[in-house]
Amino acid sequence: MDTEVSPKLFIGIDVHKRQWSVCIFTANCHHKTFSQAPDPKALKSYLDKFFPKYHIICCYEACKFGFWIYRDLKSFGYECVEINPADLPTTNKESSEKTDPVDSRKMAKTLRAGLLRGIHVPTQETEGDRQLFRYRKRLWADLVRVKNRIKDKLLQNGIEIPPKYDNPYWTKDFLDWLAIVELPSDSSRLVMDLLLDQFEFTYRHFLKVSISVRALQRKAKYKANSKLLRQIPGIGPLTTVQLLTEIEDIHRFRSFKHFNSYIGLKPMVHSSGESDRKGYMTYRHHQGLRSSLIECAWTTVQRDPVMLSRYEELLQRHTGKRAIVIIARKLLSRIYHVLKTGEPYQVGYST
Repeated sequence: MDTEVSPKLFIGIDVHKRQWSVCIFTANCHHKTFSQAPDPKALKSYLDKFFPKYHIICCYEACKFGFWIYRDLKSFGYECVEINPADLPTTNKESSEKTDPVDSRKMAKTLRAGLLRGIHVPTQETEGDRQLFRYRKRLWADLVRVKNRIKDKLLQNGIEIPPKYDNPYWTKDFLDWLAIVELPSDSSRLVMDLLLDQFEFTYRHFLKVSISVRALQRKAKYKANSKLLRQIPGIGPLTTVQLLTEIEDIHRFRSFKHFNSYIGLKPMVHSSGESDRKGYMTYRHHQGLRSSLIECAWTTVQRDPVMLSRYEELLQRHTGKRAIVIIARKLLSRIYHVLKTGEPYQVGYST
């Protein structure tokens, strides 16, 4: 017996805080482009009224709103694709005449043509863990900002920091000195005291959040992989949590090449005809993980003899910065291997 196939509806959504621009295409023609309230339920109400028997496929660009829109649309039974904005094909005319309706229409047409591939959407639990780690990074930036303001206040008043305190580590003795250092006016003293209060509050809050972040590696879903990662020289508890929450599932990567493309430890390539040039590292990368792994690579070369030997070889024909990026890529391949196979890292193992 033949089964009836539902007609398909392709929807592009340009998401903004105050309103969404929605474009609807059937398999054969453009239906309508309109604006609506920023709520998936408003779209569902419209589709239930006019397209009750259609199979809905919709897409929107990944943005600051997270993944709740994706999850709501999926809960309605719709197919949903959340895309990287950089992967959306764009004509010169669309670039020069960019509007919300143009963007939503472009998404709907490209979706109908089958040219869009969605990004990975994490579970709500993983997304929450990821937000916690990223919040710690923002707190660290806030702490550095307060420290710089305190140092600027000393410079503005011509006060030099004693040599024993002039280093990146802010000891209790240095903070006690800041609390009693003589400033030229009562107002300057008041500003310094307020800055020290802000530093103390931010630092205590930062420590509290850091404890919660470190505790993530002991969660049941991360525990086994966390143990594997911590055996790799240079990978500390914070980088471990960052890797586990950002990657979520290593098996979503088909190969190391796919994984490295996600991290971004590879050069840009310009190949045409007989010309084949490799440039700087690609601008398409995971900003947090790439920088963390390059930082970890410096520790790895100190603790793994094979990595050290390889680094010294690279220094014969590359600068130190380029050599450490190559080491970071090798470190990434080890990370991929241990997570994919479950085999422990072996120091000095030359593969």
